[in-house]
Amino acid sequence: MTLKEIENFGIIGAGGAGFPTHAKLNSKPDTIIMNAAECEPLLHKDMTLILHHSDEILEGFKTVMEITGAKQGIIGIKNKHAEEIELLNSKVSGNIKIIEVEDVYPAGDEVTLIYMTTKRIVPPGGLPISVGCVVQNVETLFNIGMNKPVIEKFISVAGAVEEPATIKVPVGITYAEVLSHFNITVSNYVIRSGGLMMGILEDDLNKVISKRTGALIVLPEDHHCVTMYKRFPNEHATDIIAKAACDQCSYCTEFCPRYLLGQPVRPEIAMRNRMFSREEQPMLSVGNLSCCECNLCTMYSCPEGLDPRGATVIEKRLAREQNLKWSGDDITVHPMYEYRKVPTQKLMQRLDVLSFKDEGPYKELNIYPKVVRIPLDQHVGAPAQPVVKDGDLVRKYNLIAKASGKISSNVHASINGVVEKVTTKEIMIYKTE
Repeated sequence: MTLKEIENFGIIGAGGAGFPTHAKLNSKPDTIIMNAAECEPLLHKDMTLILHHSDEILEGFKTVMEITGAKQGIIGIKNKHAEEIELLNSKVSGNIKIIEVEDVYPAGDEVTLIYMTTKRIVPPGGLPISVGCVVQNVETLFNIGMNKPVIEKFISVAGAVEEPATIKVPVGITYAEVLSHFNITVSNYVIRSGGLMMGILEDDLNKVISKRTGALIVLPEDHHCVTMYKRFPNEHATDIIAKAACDQCSYCTEFCPRYLLGQPVRPEIAMRNRMFSREEQPMLSVGNLSCCECNLCTMYSCPEGLDPRGATVIEKRLAREQNLKWSGDDITVHPMYEYRKVPTQKLMQRLDVLSFKDEGPYKELNIYPKVVRIPLDQHVGAPAQPVVKDGDLVRKYNLIAKASGKISSNVHASINGVVEKVTTKEIMIYKTE
């Protein structure tokens, strides 16, 4: 496969970020890292893919190395996954090696994973390529290895369901239709799409699966996580609680994974700035641009149950609006780095999800929706522009929307059918056969 084919097939980062893969691979790293350090609690999609599709994943991995000219490939995977590691070890050799990492959160953050596997430190404001690395998600590599347009998505369905599973569904299917195939164990629930820590709280089951969706986690509406998510629905709520309750203990910073790698991320300063800022003259800590938004500070570290992540995100927005950049000294790893990593089990205890089954075997559901609504903005960058109109007949894999702008991605039909409606946000297709 060529870089142009990756672009034509609409392959994007399937781990949640959604960055167009062809743009990411238009570089010359010396190292490609497969991000198999699946770290969001209750998710098993990547490990299930490795068990069932290791050949396709490794084919995609080798393709990426050939396209970029990288001299070595590293598979970063948690040491607890003995079966997956044994399988991969039987199939890799030469310039591809497996490096086992600890079961901590957020091992899957690419800056963290780069350090854990290479000991290289990405500088503040820098990209992985600045230290010679490109990081690719397991499912992204699978999609490259499949050598065809992306029209299906693997997702974990977990939480308050009788049988958690990893499933494959067409892009554009609704959450409601996916969940109709599962026995939900609570009567009143909400959905967290993407992950417990970095996902989005959803109350609209008519939303659809996109190429970025990694999971649907069912949570009782009175669950601790739901209560926390709902406390900070907007910047105003974060602002108010920072002003009213933060005692500047700095635990949010002391456990921040980026801070521990020497990055100038200081959530407690973001909280302090929210306390004393005036709207017309906000106080800013530019180093917070390096925050990865892992949510560890809010959901784990803060003893008061406040929202330092939200405060840091506000600072990131304001700094970007003012085109501010970090300028400072070289960074070094914090001397307490090895002692402040957060074990996944400890995080799950804090999130109150240990009562849910922590598994996700592959389940073939053979879902054939009668209608799909395919988003035009399911990637980072400009939305794709429709190339079909109402009434057009399309077949699976047909191009229905073309990338627009410097950063964008093609979109393809996920079922055979007729285009029912084209809007500025989505293309609706009804199945014909």
